[in-house]
Amino acid sequence: MRVFETREVFALVLSQTPNRADDAPAGAPSSVARAAALDRAGPGLRDRLLRAERFITGSLPADVLRNVRVELVASIFFGPFYAALLFIPVVLQRLGASPDLVALYQSQSYIGLFLAAFSVMILPRRRLLLALAVIWTVGRGAFLFTKLWPTAVGLLVLSAIYWLSDGFPGSIYTEVVRRAYPAEVRGRALSAVRAGMALSMLAFTPLAGWLLDTAGHGVLFPLAGACGIVAAWIFTRMRIGADPAPAMKAPQHSLGELWRILRRDSRFVLHLLSVVCFGLGSLVAIAFYPAVLVDRLHLSYAEVSWLSLAQSVAWILGLVIWGRAMDRKGVLWLLRAAYLISAIAPIAFLLADSGWWLALAYLAQGLAAGAVDLGFTSASIDFADPDHVYEYAALQRTVIGIRGLIGPFLGVWLSYLGVPVAWVFILGAVLLALGAVLVSRVKPAQ
Repeated sequence: MRVFETREVFALVLSQTPNRADDAPAGAPSSVARAAALDRAGPGLRDRLLRAERFITGSLPADVLRNVRVELVASIFFGPFYAALLFIPVVLQRLGASPDLVALYQSQSYIGLFLAAFSVMILPRRRLLLALAVIWTVGRGAFLFTKLWPTAVGLLVLSAIYWLSDGFPGSIYTEVVRRAYPAEVRGRALSAVRAGMALSMLAFTPLAGWLLDTAGHGVLFPLAGACGIVAAWIFTRMRIGADPAPAMKAPQHSLGELWRILRRDSRFVLHLLSVVCFGLGSLVAIAFYPAVLVDRLHLSYAEVSWLSLAQSVAWILGLVIWGRAMDRKGVLWLLRAAYLISAIAPIAFLLADSGWWLALAYLAQGLAAGAVDLGFTSASIDFADPDHVYEYAALQRTVIGIRGLIGPFLGVWLSYLGVPVAWVFILGAVLLALGAVLVSRVKPAQ
């Protein structure tokens, strides 16, 4: 099989994208030229890709399908970046970071989410795609400087810049999803996009482990950051409809509206409580996970990369299932399933005396990750009316941020108080099960 050139890889995914003549820049390849590139890439490859796409998404309107394909390409470039992030806790452990610093990293990934409530007053309501690209470029570009500051503290500072840029503008992304993908096909559309990201991670994760073992994190993270920047600007090619005309009266967005939502929408409040339980259950023992990998089982970076590979495989398989399941059974069913599956991970880490136990944990995390990603993205849209998607998304992200800032330290604090680490793992599983119970009590929308 011949090696694909970069321009042909783009053609493989975008060749069927509907293009109006007035949208194509001068000199841009026509659909005929893109189809020819596909044919050169390999006989029958086009048909295989289209069959795979239809298997995941089913039949989609042409405009929705175009957005899926554009975001799919962006997610393929984002995959290596996200795969590299999964190694940061282990890198910190190898750099001599204490459990407190590992917990600090896990906690700082929620900084942007914690501040999301203020985003309703700051973030733009127009040119959303450009705003996202600029903010994401700043955050992902921080990792280009890893070589200049290769210590544990340096990595923590650079990652804090990224996580702030990732979480804070999340309300914009939620609005983009609402405009780009109608509710009746949203699960399938998002699952196809996330599957592309997971496949990209699947391909890159072993290479990331090899790069860490041979060249170090000062090489891996700048390369990953560059991929993330490319993904951000590909994302701007999506079509989400025209911005509201300046003369139109825009809905009022304020912190006061957030409080009014909490007072009047008891269904959403119960959902947020389940989100808290899920988050604390997932995070309470997370500061001790690297110690299991490095100190108890003495795994190499390459061996950790194979566990991450298994997680990506489970993520892909889960996405094939979860997208259709969400469109058919609803987001609440999806979140309940995700919370219960997540409870397997802390128990597996507790019992781990070999890599096989950890494989079970990583597989469970992979299956649950796809469901949680689809579920959280869609939940705030489903609960909200169209004029208040920003507020619902900001509230959900703020709650995720608050429990994310607390969760990683909670297990460390309990261990300092004399609670055995084994009980911290058990507490995580119990909280995850409680989250599943709470989300089961949320009444479906009428």
